[in-house]
Amino acid sequence: MIIGNIKDAERYFKVNKNFEKAFSFLQTLSKESQVGPFESEGFRGNVMLTETSDSSPDGSPKKLEAHREYLDIHYVIEGSEAIGYAHIDALSPVTEYDSAEDYLLLEGEMCKAVLNKGDFCIVFPEDAHAPAMCIGNSNALMKAVVKIADNA
Repeated sequence: MIIGNIKDAERYFKVNKNFEKAFSFLQTLSKESQVGPFESEGFRGNVMLTETSDSSPDGSPKKLEAHREYLDIHYVIEGSEAIGYAHIDALSPVTEYDSAEDYLLLEGEMCKAVLNKGDFCIVFPEDAHAPAMCIGNSNALMKAVVKIADNA
């Protein structure tokens, strides 16, 4: 997992051949950006407005998700979020891997990192993550999630 600020994104361009294009796109986003899916050569994703929460829709503690085919870049446009994370080897699966949607849900102990406006978090297939968790009383969040093939 990599956590950083968009102003330092250039340092990570060599990690994946599509990072330069993805981060250049992320730098164009603002609170006036259109909400919804986007796609570009080498990456796809979604700009969303969401409420932060430490629980799943059913009220249970939030589960961590992991991917096998794609890595994610979570980028905060406005607001703040905590993102839970743990290595997949330290967790227990609660669902079978869904290859069509490229995700697996897991549970177990997690650490949390705080992301503020302009911050990003890159999660690789071994990084289970629970995004959009609460920080204090703040719960309004505008963010983008970029998906890039891990083998790119």
